[in-house]
Amino acid sequence: MIEKGIAVIGSTTIDKIVHRNFSRFKIGGVTTYAGMTYSRHGIKTRVVTNVAKRDREIIKRLKQESIVVCNGLTEVTTYFRNLLDDDEEKRKQNILQQAAPINRSQIIEHLKDVAFVHLGPLHPSDIDLRAIESIGCLKHFVILDVQGFVRTVKNKIVYPAVSKHLPAAMRVSQIVKANRQEYKAFIDFFRMDLLELMCQFDIDEFVVTSGHKGGFVQTITGEEISYAATGVASNEDSTGAGDIFLAAYVIGRFLDQKSIADACKYAAKLAALQIEGNYIKPNDLCLEDRKQH
Repeated sequence: MIEKGIAVIGSTTIDKIVHRNFSRFKIGGVTTYAGMTYSRHGIKTRVVTNVAKRDREIIKRLKQESIVVCNGLTEVTTYFRNLLDDDEEKRKQNILQQAAPINRSQIIEHLKDVAFVHLGPLHPSDIDLRAIESIGCLKHFVILDVQGFVRTVKNKIVYPAVSKHLPAAMRVSQIVKANRQEYKAFIDFFRMDLLELMCQFDIDEFVVTSGHKGGFVQTITGEEISYAATGVASNEDSTGAGDIFLAAYVIGRFLDQKSIADACKYAAKLAALQIEGNYIKPNDLCLEDRKQH
């Protein structure tokens, strides 16, 4: 079914990456990293996003990757400043601009001819609640990265907090992914164990990542499959590695028909290549002139 196409929904961003002694501007967001991964595997890919007219270079870059861009109206593009650390748990983020939320009419208009949907919110108001609820009526197979729904933004600083939109998103999803910190946040929020949560929301597979420590996948049948991270030769930039992991996992499971263990192994390999700068390469994402930001 995934061969019929996938839509990745969420902010496409301007990212200022500050790491060690340098900084640079890149295109970012789940729409970028997951979208490019799906497209590079021959899957018909579209992104539903909101990018301002002044930042049309971002749309051009996505189109160069054979991605169909369904862009809505917004005065500004979502703009992150990511302060990276080799310890992933010490990473800090600021959201300096937020695009208009993706609305229900965009969802209805652009999801008619795809079979899979990948929800990639980056902050709580990234996708309008009515838009999320409308996906449930369309009967797509839905993949959810919870990251934007376990964050809050105060004074442009990103803090951990569970959004009221998270339950609605989980109700429409079949595969859900969280990193270890995100996973702990919503387990504490719902006050039930993971299998109980999966049964309540009818989730087939729940993917938990933990960077270089690997992670695991829980199935609704009660099986837990652990995976090991692939070693990296150099840690250039971990931005987007989790997005690529999830897309590669979905590709492994639903395009290549791999087992969970083999899909995790493939996803870990691509994530490692990204961290090394050898998958979606820096020049594919670089934004040259961002002085105005």
